Amino acid sequence: MTIKEIDAALEEGQSLKAITQAYSEIANLKIKRIRAEALRNRVFFQEILGVYALVKTLSLKKKINVPSKPKKVVSIILTSNYRFYGAINSDLLEFFVKTIQKLDTDCIYLGKAAIDYFKAQPQLNQGHVSTEVLLKDDQPDTAELLNLVGLLSNYKRVLVFYSSMKSLLVQVPTAMDITASSSSLVNSSFVNEKRTTNNEFKFIFEPDLSKILQFFDSQIITLLLEGTFLESELSRTASRFISMDKAETEANKLIKQYLTLKAYVKRNMDNNTILENFATMMAVRKGDL
Repeated sequence: MTIKEIDAALEEGQSLKAITQAYSEIANLKIKRIRAEALRNRVFFQEILGVYALVKTLSLKKKINVPSKPKKVVSIILTSNYRFYGAINSDLLEFFVKTIQKLDTDCIYLGKAAIDYFKAQPQLNQGHVSTEVLLKDDQPDTAELLNLVGLLSNYKRVLVFYSSMKSLLVQVPTAMDITASSSSLVNSSFVNEKRTTNNEFKFIFEPDLSKILQFFDSQIITLLLEGTFLESELSRTASRFISMDKAETEANKLIKQYLTLKAYVKRNMDNNTILENFATMMAVRKGDL
């Protein structure tokens, strides 16, 4: 390589390093902001889901008549519209595909990553009725969230697939049943798996149980869905932070490699210049003789 080519490669490496540093700083600030909110709300969402499950259990025991829903199961996957998140989207998509193969379910693909993935591999969608949803950003605004809840309103069971942050270094594909139905295929960072619904409960509900259940089917579903978006955003941000840190390390290696190569090429050029000067001096001396 020439010095000019090495300088161009070094400039590219420095630009890459600057970009990764910027993304890393943004992700770090975002994690600090979202993490405290997510951890605080996680307990609240767990308790809400527990109450929802309790109300549903009691309504079944008391044979409360509620409006029937025509469709059985829908699975919604939350992915990002953007890049630089590492393998988090691909891991989630693989988990989603493996899980829905065992289920008779409709599908909602949310985010550009999921939409592009299934467009590139249409055979993975065979046997499932699918809907594509593209938000303006990764986090829905109020109107987008209500429209999404409207898509889910006709289903008896709603499974939300998203990435959950276990630690800064560990992001786990997760499925959550936000309709509080039981299933061995579903796990949730919100749900306390030790909770049981076989105990005998004695409560007085005001208003009556059927109205409470109808309220839960709309407002609480909206709240729980919003919670999964928050968890997903936290996990993606942590993944971006780690990915950018790795990218910065690789950029530093690249810069060091090309600096070493540049020094080697420059030394060779200096040596060649010295040899050429020496050869010229020897030729001049022979001419004088």
